[in-house]
Amino acid sequence: MDEVDEVEEVWTHAELDDLNIIWNHAADYGADGEAPDGTPPGIVQLSYLLRVYNSVMGGGLGFAVEVNEPFRLRRAMDAMRYFGLAELAELLTDVIEHDLDGDRADSPDDDLETLLGPRGEPLATAFRARAADSPADFGLE
Repeated sequence: MDEVDEVEEVWTHAELDDLNIIWNHAADYGADGEAPDGTPPGIVQLSYLLRVYNSVMGGGLGFAVEVNEPFRLRRAMDAMRYFGLAELAELLTDVIEHDLDGDRADSPDDDLETLLGPRGEPLATAFRARAADSPADFGLE
């Protein structure tokens, strides 16, 4: 079964509305700073990712690095890898290590746009794919 079939299988068992609810809960937990105890691990990972991602969308990568504590950035990078977004994690690492010192010649926001597009579709796709692969991680079993 390929990834698209797995995504369709999850959508068959969990309506798209369920995935939107999961996304919204994770976004709320990310904004609050912590998910409640007992939250499925996939939702926790999504909350870590969305906290930083939403900061990026609000003011760019540099802004996100400034307003999120280092432990939150590390959590977000781990979450990016959890969702198969290693290139995004590497971009954030590069921004943390170099951009703050002015070492980068190109814009990290341009790189982010290249990786995620203007509406972050690859992020949503990565979430759906991971939910298809590990539905229990999202409370779907």
